Amino acid sequence: MQQIDTLETNPPQPSPLAPIAAYLLAKREVIFNTWRTRIENDRLALPTAATLARDEFNDQIPLILDALDCRLLGRPEESSPFEKAKEHGLHRWQKGYSLTELLQELAHLHQLLVHELELFVSTSSTIAAIALTQAFGHINTLMLEVIQGSTVQFDELQRQEASQRAAKLQQALASLNELSQQRGEVLRTATHDLRSYYGLIRNAAWLLDQPGTEEEQAQWRGMWQRNLDNAATLLTELMDLARLEAGQETMQLDSFDAGELLRQIAQSVQPIVQQQQVQLEWAGPDTLVVEGDKTKVQRIIHNLLINALNHTPTGLITLSWSREGNFRWVISVQDTGPGLPPDVVKELGQFLLPTADSTAVFQRPSPNDPSGDKTREEQVTHLPTQSKGEGIGLIIVKRLCELLHATMDIETRPSVGTIFRIIFPMHYPNNQ
Repeated sequence: MQQIDTLETNPPQPSPLAPIAAYLLAKREVIFNTWRTRIENDRLALPTAATLARDEFNDQIPLILDALDCRLLGRPEESSPFEKAKEHGLHRWQKGYSLTELLQELAHLHQLLVHELELFVSTSSTIAAIALTQAFGHINTLMLEVIQGSTVQFDELQRQEASQRAAKLQQALASLNELSQQRGEVLRTATHDLRSYYGLIRNAAWLLDQPGTEEEQAQWRGMWQRNLDNAATLLTELMDLARLEAGQETMQLDSFDAGELLRQIAQSVQPIVQQQQVQLEWAGPDTLVVEGDKTKVQRIIHNLLINALNHTPTGLITLSWSREGNFRWVISVQDTGPGLPPDVVKELGQFLLPTADSTAVFQRPSPNDPSGDKTREEQVTHLPTQSKGEGIGLIIVKRLCELLHATMDIETRPSVGTIFRIIFPMHYPNNQ
């Protein structure tokens, strides 16, 4: 008869640190409450913590203490304390913690765990010294991993933030350089035009002193007066632009009837319209009461109409206005001129090129249109080139729109025309 030997499997021996693990687990709620109390008392150093709810405050720390429990019991960890510490660091960053606050918070937790272990030692005489040394080692190692994980995450986030700040500063510097170049170009163009005007004025003045027929004298006087007016207009525009860029213009808010104002502006430019082969039409509500700066709105529309008249030798110019709900109202000036040059469009801001779902008036050309196969870049490239003296009035319009918190949209297409659309708020906050 064969004898069968049975192997007895001995149950795993409990960890010598199991009593410490059980004690810390039993004191878990006390640890969290005491930790929060210590930080509340350290509010001068840790002001952000006081704003967090309990779950937000504890965040990943319960899972990190679970990892400590596993180490004390000699069990595998369910999650890496280092990775959980990175998540904790990210959470604290998102809540507005500084790195100093985070480190002080973790230092309070470390001190509290060591304190609880010392309390356990004072009430228990059965734990071997080597086991206590191991327990202190586990706590110190764990907190070192937590500090490293949290600070690594903070370092990554700070690097990202520094990179973003550097990119924004670089972008701002590039914008300032571009603005400086644009301002220099405006001044160079204005200086050139002023020299031309005064040269023509000087020549006309000399001609007026010369013998000539009455018809010739009238022609010279007209040239003298025309160029004198042009020079005065250019100087006025430069002074207006200088005041706007220096921040010397402020809003003077009041209620006014925009419909009445716009009709008056349209009628005021009729003498200029009658001298050209162009037609001016206007349409909009008879009464449109809005809040805003009446004088600056008048300057915006006058500049846009004069610009349209200067660059529309023949055809039609329209001025229209309407209300858009309870919060906005819009003014549009459309002409049938040659279109805006690309450098002016770039300076003025948003350029509305038509898309498949576009609300733009100038939709994509038809297949029979010679420009129909052109890309967006080609359409912009083939716009007219900027002429001397063009652009100062439109830059003033842009600055006035910025001052009045208005939006300026531009649609332009070669040989078809341009639309300026200015969208104003119906009302302004009391602190404006």
